[in-house]
Amino acid sequence: MFHKLILTFFLFATLSFSQVKPKISLIGGDDVPLLKQQFAMTLETVLLEMNRLQKGTGNITSLQQYFNENAMQTFEQFVVQNKAYTARKEYSPSLVQRERGEFFDVRSITVKVQLGETEASDNQSLVFTFSKEGIIVSVRAILPNYDYHNVLESGTNATDSTMRLKILDFLEQFRMAYNTKNSAFLEKVYSDDALILVGTLLKEKEDGDFASYSKLSQSKLKLVQKTKRDYLNDLKNKAFKNNSFIAVRFEEIKILQHEKNPELYGVSCWQRWSSSNYTDSGYLFLMMDFRTITEPIIHVRAWQPNAFEEDGSFVSMYDFDIVGMK
Repeated sequence: MFHKLILTFFLFATLSFSQVKPKISLIGGDDVPLLKQQFAMTLETVLLEMNRLQKGTGNITSLQQYFNENAMQTFEQFVVQNKAYTARKEYSPSLVQRERGEFFDVRSITVKVQLGETEASDNQSLVFTFSKEGIIVSVRAILPNYDYHNVLESGTNATDSTMRLKILDFLEQFRMAYNTKNSAFLEKVYSDDALILVGTLLKEKEDGDFASYSKLSQSKLKLVQKTKRDYLNDLKNKAFKNNSFIAVRFEEIKILQHEKNPELYGVSCWQRWSSSNYTDSGYLFLMMDFRTITEPIIHVRAWQPNAFEEDGSFVSMYDFDIVGMK
């Protein structure tokens, strides 16, 4: 009887959260009180409609006035695919002004998602970016706060700090693309001739023959090269198709600007991947091109489960010769 009461209470609490209009109390932004009030009211409306969708009474298209096209598509994919609803009745997220008041981030709106058979936390925290006109222009999956602030504080100057902020924005969008199975976003951000390397551990052969690539040292770690098309097809037809939810986390993020090509950045982190039929963790390296700052391109993606055994190193930007950069 006691266990039934607990279950009943849990179900009632869950249903209650999904039927109420959440209260948003933003922290910060006192110098822009009208915008602060507008952002809070917009988020309360958006989250209420998200909750109504899970009851079968909502209409996602009624929210289009609050989003630009890309942000609306991302939010709709996230909510519909993951059956998201609010995790609490009241929120007190931070309001962060950026780019001299052109945009504002509302960071850390935690929602519940249905994981299916994926072993991960059903709490997912989102970032909503507003324009100064009050439109939501981006919805992203939040990075760990420690990494976020640590990376920003490592900027060598104002320009570098701005670039680091844009890279962190990209990583949050990148993570969101897996949560929402957004193949179109991934298609756009990888260059057509992207070099994609996936690491696997080799068993030692009698003749000591190991795989090697470019300047990378020989090792029991084999780096298998894939084309952009093969990689994205595997994602779409295997990982995305066979898993109800994919949880991806980026931790221990490091950003390095290329010495000779300042618009080229190397981004490294520890990636944790959880899905219903596959779980792993390993080192992820991205070589990113910011010559068009609003449309960054990935030229290299390398993932390896372990360091090279000879020197304990991982793939980095300086393992590759850079040609054709102008």
